[in-house]
Amino acid sequence: MAIDLIPRPASGALTKTGGFLAGFTHTLQPYIGCRFSCEYCYVKGLGVHRFHQPPLEWGEYVHPRGGIADRLRTELARLDRRGALASVAIFMSSATDPYQGAERQWRLSRACLDVFADYPPGLLMIQTRSPLVRDDFERIQALGDRCWLSVTLETDLDHVRQQLTPRCPSVAQRLETLQAALAYGLNVQIAVSPCLPFSTIETFGALLLAHGQRVVVDSFTTGDGQGGKRTAATATPARYASLGWGDWRSEDQARQLYDWLYAHIGERAGWSQAGFTALTHSLQPSAVV
Repeated sequence: MAIDLIPRPASGALTKTGGFLAGFTHTLQPYIGCRFSCEYCYVKGLGVHRFHQPPLEWGEYVHPRGGIADRLRTELARLDRRGALASVAIFMSSATDPYQGAERQWRLSRACLDVFADYPPGLLMIQTRSPLVRDDFERIQALGDRCWLSVTLETDLDHVRQQLTPRCPSVAQRLETLQAALAYGLNVQIAVSPCLPFSTIETFGALLLAHGQRVVVDSFTTGDGQGGKRTAATATPARYASLGWGDWRSEDQARQLYDWLYAHIGERAGWSQAGFTALTHSLQPSAVV
């Protein structure tokens, strides 16, 4: 049974990062846990469920991180005093969705955006699949070119979405969110991550070009950080087999989509890790971050 819990006091806000997100200096997680419970989520493959006792499966709980905005303010102010703030690149979020349903009640992501208004980093990437982010478009817009909204859209087929991410917003809801973000003047990226079965390259590709300024395409094997080992520990392989979707390890369809996109928009199409971190390249490195 899914449970929402009282806040866990945040001991800190920013976590130094590396690995798949190398290029970003920090991640920011307003929540612990994620009720969207995507079947392929790499956290499921880690088998890490110590955040809730007695143990619950990942996806069955969420802990709001109480006081995280205050912690964030303190940490950003410290970086600002060191002259390092312009070199900071923050990915929000890598192991939770900052705009899952709990945000409607707790507004922790909104509180963090209010802090960023006072201490804008060199780059803030907001990664979500939720239409709830529309409530904060004004705050995101105020950060200007320092901020990008990245919306996950793994397929253009909602029946495919329902098989692996049944708790997540529909394809139509995400397209509406993307369209609204562009109309609002936001910097918009689409993350086809991971790439799931889609209609045709031309149809899905055209949809992506019409709804985002950048597109990053990823696969299970390249994108889970361990060559597919984390994904193999989830129910994804069995689901692919039962649905007749072919080899979940194959990158052919994702690569073909990326190649098509690159032929149309060049460097605004990205592949996997390099695509996600491309926007960090313009930041000046700092030894004191």
